[in-house]
Amino acid sequence: MKHFLNMEGTFYRFLTRFVELIILNCMFLIFCVPIFTIGASTTAMYSVTLKMVRNEESGLYNGFFQAFKKNFKQSTSIWILLWFTGIILLLNYLYLQLYDGDFTLLIIFSLLFFTFIHLLLTILIFPYVARFENTIRESMVNALKIAVTNPFQTIPVLIFSIGPVLLIFLSPHLFLVALYLSIFLGFSLVAYLNSFLFRNIYEKY
Repeated sequence: MKHFLNMEGTFYRFLTRFVELIILNCMFLIFCVPIFTIGASTTAMYSVTLKMVRNEESGLYNGFFQAFKKNFKQSTSIWILLWFTGIILLLNYLYLQLYDGDFTLLIIFSLLFFTFIHLLLTILIFPYVARFENTIRESMVNALKIAVTNPFQTIPVLIFSIGPVLLIFLSPHLFLVALYLSIFLGFSLVAYLNSFLFRNIYEKY
């Protein structure tokens, strides 16, 4: 019992990590406020959580600020590009509602395919940028290659990332719970869980 409660015990380490994730979540949300900085903020958050799971922590605040500053230009460019392509996909879906010509089924499957690629990139690109230094094009290509060659790790990442969003649409109660968790812990917890999977993936490269 003494070992459980002392400064090196399991409970203390759990509590410390819990508080760190709450602080990290708050920092992430604050740095997302201008909207266009969401990409840089996500990269900074993953930079911290990836170091957490590798036991390479260099300070929560300094680690976040340094990663935010270092990857700001590239992450912001990627985020804007994802927004732009996302809007194009949305416009195509809206146009499809009015379209009654030929090859409708082919168009639907094509849109679903590109939507899936867009979703993969949105989830996987920022952790990749947090870990590796490449050009934007190389980062996107490599992130997709990693997803294809590591499906058993990629699928849980998608579940952790998309699952909470899907639950929101099931009921107003779940929406309120998800909103509460997102404010205090949601984003950093998902990043932390994903980071264990990313650690195993990135160790191969």
